Parts: sequence; structure tokens; C-alpha cells
Amino acid sequence: MTQYAEPGIAEPEAQELVPRSVVERALRILGSFDNKHAQQTISEISRRTGLPLTTSHRIVAELTDSGALERQANGEYHVGLRLWEIAAHAPRSVGLQRVALPFMQDLSETTHFPVHLSIREQEEAVFVERLVPVGSADERPRVGARYPLHVTAVGMAMLAFAPPEIQESVLAKPLQRFTPYTETAPERLRQLLAQVRHEGLAVGDRQINVRYVAVAVPIFAPDGSARAALSLIIPHAESDRKPLGYMLRAASKGISRVLRHGGDLLPTPEQRT
Repeated sequence: MTQYAEPGIAEPEAQELVPRSVVERALRILGSFDNKHAQQTISEISRRTGLPLTTSHRIVAELTDSGALERQANGEYHVGLRLWEIAAHAPRSVGLQRVALPFMQDLSETTHFPVHLSIREQEEAVFVERLVPVGSADERPRVGARYPLHVTAVGMAMLAFAPPEIQESVLAKPLQRFTPYTETAPERLRQLLAQVRHEGLAVGDRQINVRYVAVAVPIFAPDGSARAALSLIIPHAESDRKPLGYMLRAASKGISRVLRHGGDLLPTPEQRT
């Protein structure tokens, strides 16, 4: 279940497809937790997943016993530490984070803007690391957040260099709008993707939040594919992108060079089916 936790975006009250296995149901329950729903009651979980209340109660109890969920004193549940311990072994994010963090720290200290790292999973951008300088706006995206590729600068940076079938699949579907500035016209997006390929730089101008602009560059794996991206988030009023583009490109080249010499730490986004 994919959910985009942004203000103004309607949420499904129930799911059309009822998961058949216990594993599918457990994953649906875990997937119901997001930025806007970090703590939930059993009733809220049942409503948001479309699962019967009794089923939700039973599976939540089992997830709590295992440490995947934790129960608060007020009866609400949140994601447990056990999940973070398991997620820390995910090779597609951990290896990349280890390589990228020194470059991200340099960017953060030089620009004093938030720095974000993401990977592409099929047709979504998943944020796997962020550095937010003291005093900067601490809004979005959170680590673990997912967004459609067309609405984020990192998503466009990765989509521009994705296989043609991925690009066509994204552009053929109804494209979600987050703000009045979100680009949803397929032909215009094709032009923007061509521009990203030419410049090696993607700009998300108030695509998700009307106060901010994101500037992003792709990170290339040893096989030449862009499976990750790096971005800076800056206030719209301060959007002097040219020097930021130079710094981002330099960081991307450094990360890509380490990945090239250190082995492929980024399994392809299509490996998960």
C-alpha cells in the first residue's frame, strides 16, 4: 500500500483489495504508518487498511509481541525499534548511505540547506537519508517517505535516466497533483526530462510545497544507471540554483566514483516485484 502523506491529499478510507495472507495483512498494517499517522489506534489502523477490526487487533497484537510495533500508554501504536534494526540491513540504502554521508555533510555545512538522498524503487522515489542544519525548516520529506517520481526533483533526476519503459509507464498514468505548481502534463514532463538529461540537473519548483524549491542530481551506479539521487531543499525566495548545481554535481561525481571503485551497492529498482 503506497500512501503519500501530504496536506490536502485525500486518503482512502478502505482498500479495494483485501490481502489474502497474514503476511500481506501485516505489511498493510505496517504500511499504514506514515508522517501524518505516526501513532494510531486499532480503529484507525482498521479504517486505513480496510481490514476488519478483529483482524487488525489480532495482527497488531502479534506485531507488538515481536517488537515491530510498540503500544503507548494512551493505547495508540507506533513503529517499533525492531523494524529499524531489520531495515538497517537493507543493502540498497545502507551501502549508499555509508558512501554518500561524507559528501552530504560537506554540502550541508557549505550551503546550510537540507540535503536529501533517495533511491528509485520502480516508479517511486524513496528517501533514505537526510541532513537538516540547525535552524533550517524541518518539514519534508522524512526518511522512508515515498513520492511519485514526477513530483520531486530527485524523482525527475532518476526518471530522466530510467529505462524508457519506466518513463512511459509513469507518463501513461494519471499524475497526482500536490500543489498548483505540480507538473502533470505528460508532454511537458517529457520536455523537462530531456532538459534534465542535457543539464544533469533537475529542479522541483514548488512541486510539493509552495515555499520551497528542490535542486537534484542523479547518482550513477557502476553500470551507468541512475538508481539514486541527491538534492538540496531551498526557500523559493533564495533559489539561486547555479552555484548549488555545481556543488551537487561535484558531490554526485564523488559518490558515483566511490560506488564504481567499491562495487555495486545499488541493486536495480526493478528487482522488487
